[in-house]
Amino acid sequence: MKMSSIITIVVFSCAFMTGCAENVQKSQDTEMMNSELVNSLSDAAIQNAIISQHTLYPYHFMENGAELNELGQHDLAVLTKYFMEHPGRLNIRRDDIPADSYEARVKVVLEHWKKAGIDMKRVNISDGMPGGSGMASEKVVTILSQSPGKSTTSKPAATGTAITTSTPGMY
Repeated sequence: MKMSSIITIVVFSCAFMTGCAENVQKSQDTEMMNSELVNSLSDAAIQNAIISQHTLYPYHFMENGAELNELGQHDLAVLTKYFMEHPGRLNIRRDDIPADSYEARVKVVLEHWKKAGIDMKRVNISDGMPGGSGMASEKVVTILSQSPGKSTTSKPAATGTAITTSTPGMY
């Protein structure tokens, strides 16, 4: 083989390999972009769910304590951002913890919101049920009572217990 033929083969081989490398890089960039898009959509859906529920549960706090755990800090950050711009209600579920522990948890949230600059006149805190899309219990009872062969009795729905969102001398 002549030297010019060998050089030609080497040049074409290098050009071909460079083209393949560009395709691999484009493929990796597209894959990363798709992955980031999926993560972004997932994060937005999670934030919307947190806002829709507007509830902190006992599992958001350290066991038998008032401090927020990592999940609680994340969810409170999402809710804080939301309540800085929108009025509404935050539920802090008490469940079976003592009253003083519950009040300590509420105080932790209030202090966080005070530092964030949230106007507490626009936000209520209660031990209420979570929000979100769904159907009012009265409507469910009506639907069930209209179903053939079904009978229901209705009782007033639990609405939660409102608590005071300020402590004398605190605000």
